[in-house]
Parts: sequence; structure tokens; C-alpha cells
Amino acid sequence: MPDHAAGALTFTKIVIIQTGYLLIPIFCFYCAYYLVAFQLFVARKYFKAILLFLLTVTGAVVLRYSMEYFLFLPVLGFDNYRGHQWPASDFIENVFWYYFPKYFIYGLMYFFAENWYKTRQLQQELQKEKSTAELAFLRSQLNPHFLFNTLNDIYSLTYQKSDQAPEAVLKLSELLRYMLREGTEDFMPLTQEIQYLETLIKLQLISAKGNAHIQMDAEGALGEYTVASLLFVSFVENAFKHGVLNDPSNPVSIKLTTGNGNISFSVTNKKNQDQKDKTGGIGLNNVRRRLELMYPDRHQLEIVDDEEHYNVNLLLKTA
Repeated sequence: MPDHAAGALTFTKIVIIQTGYLLIPIFCFYCAYYLVAFQLFVARKYFKAILLFLLTVTGAVVLRYSMEYFLFLPVLGFDNYRGHQWPASDFIENVFWYYFPKYFIYGLMYFFAENWYKTRQLQQELQKEKSTAELAFLRSQLNPHFLFNTLNDIYSLTYQKSDQAPEAVLKLSELLRYMLREGTEDFMPLTQEIQYLETLIKLQLISAKGNAHIQMDAEGALGEYTVASLLFVSFVENAFKHGVLNDPSNPVSIKLTTGNGNISFSVTNKKNQDQKDKTGGIGLNNVRRRLELMYPDRHQLEIVDDEEHYNVNLLLKTA
């Protein structure tokens, strides 16, 4: 802003003069934003930042001097100093103390805030892409051992010319269709996941030739919920693989209930003491990681592994 004006000025001249003085803070702001801030915050070239800062000061002084003595005074008849010739030191001091504490710092602050926001947004996008790729990889690892075992069972049924062989092939095709098509979405209606588990159970009953005892109960407003696709299957398959299936007094128990925005899922089975393979494979580690990615801070997983029974309790907070 000018220190003081002299003489009568028209409205047009006042607009030109005020616009001219407005150019100085704009010049300081954008020099700080485009030149100094990058060297200071990103490139970390501090000597270059200082040099550009001094050039900005020089440019602001030259800009003000040129406007006042080559435009305002000879063309518009405006003398900001009423005949007094300011020395260069006064110009530098005035520009430095009046414009730089505000407009130059505003430019630095704006660059810093914008750069922080863009960096944070980029990190979030990269994390999202990483999570999406990881989820796709985890999903691709589902069900390998179950598929191979089921194919062997169907081969046995076919070899024996069992009447259940066509039904087993049909159930397996339903599972594969869901895994490869519908189940590729991140979230699916809970009712479809339940249908998948029911098909899985029916196929297991066929493979066991009726000598398996499996109970599944689903209660609540199931149609109102969605769930991460193929989330429960690893727990069920683990029970089939490591549990006792032919004991009617200790059936494999699968329970699912909904309410208050929550999905509660549990699987209980009697442990097969003759099972040589005591590891759970990649399945349980897989589902733990998927829970971390898809239900961060919105799930509780409890696994109780005692001498006789294996129990899984999972609570999902969907609301």
C-alpha cells in the first residue's frame, strides 16, 4: 500500500495505483510458493532457497520502484513521497518489513499445506492399491486343498458308479461359480455367503457318504447385511479337515446370528486326535489378514484350542 498520496486523482487512476501495489504481495506470494518453498521443503537445497529469497526481495524492490517512478509519477501524476527521493535502503526496508512477514510466509505455508495434503492423499491411494492387490492375492489362495480333496471324492464316487456322483459334480460347480464369479467382489450379501456354506456342507455330506454330522443355524435379519466375500469358508473347511465328523454326540456346529449392526459367527468341532496334519495351513492366517484389511478395528476374533475341542468366535461390526 502507498504511504500517502498527493493531488487529486480520478477513480480510474486510483484503481490502477491500487492494482499496481497489489502486484507486490502477489509477486511475493507466488515467488515463495513456486520458487523458494520447493527448494526449502522438497529438494532441501537451503543455499538455493536463500538465494531465491534474496532474488525475490530484489524483484519486489525493483517492481515497486519501477511502478512508482516510471508509471505512477510520470504517467498518472501520483507522487507517493511528495517530492522526497527515497534511498535504496528505505525501499528494501519497507518492502522487507511490510510485505514479507505476511505474503511471503503465506506462500510458504500454502505450499507446505498443499504438499502435505497431496503427499497424504498419494499415500492413501498407494495403500488402497496395495490393499486391493493383497486382497486379490489372498482370495486367490482360498480352497486349494478342499478342491483337490473334493475332486478325489468325486472320482471315487464316479468309479463306484454312485448315484450321488452327479449331485456332487453339480454342488462343486456351484461352489466354483461363486468363487470365480460372484465371490470376486469385496463384499457380498450375507444370504449368498450362507448359501455358499450350505452348498459346501452338502458336498461334504456327500463325500462322507452320509457318515457326517454337521449342524448349521442362521438367525436374524440376514437379508439386511453384507459381508466380506468368502470370509467364513476357511473356518468351516478347517473344521472339516481337522475335526471329527462322524460323532453324532459332537457334531460340527456352525452358528451365525445378526443384530444391532453386528454379525456373530462361530464354529465348534471335536478335534481329531488321529489327525497327523496339525497345522491349519495358510487358511487361518489368510482370513486374519483379510479381517485386518477389511474390518480394521471392527472385528473380534477369538480361537479356543483345548485338548478336545476347537472353537472359533468371530464378531463383525458392520454399522
